[in-house]
Amino acid sequence: MNDWTWNTYYVETKRREDEIAQATQDRYIRSVEQACETRFTKLSIRMLDVVGSKLVEWGSQLQCRCAELTMTSSKRAI
Repeated sequence: MNDWTWNTYYVETKRREDEIAQATQDRYIRSVEQACETRFTKLSIRMLDVVGSKLVEWGSQLQCRCAELTMTSSKRAI
């Protein structure tokens, strides 16, 4: 009876340690994934912001150039 009790205690303790280790590992993996996701999201937003700014800049330049060409071809002063 004593051996069974100690054996059961040992097995149960080992099982709990394994569960705790697995939960700790899962929590670490989730935190790393979230950190990477956050960094990736920030990087994506920054890149989209830069690309958007460039598109606005190029759009303005194109609009000015089109206005120049229109006025030049209509012989009006710019």
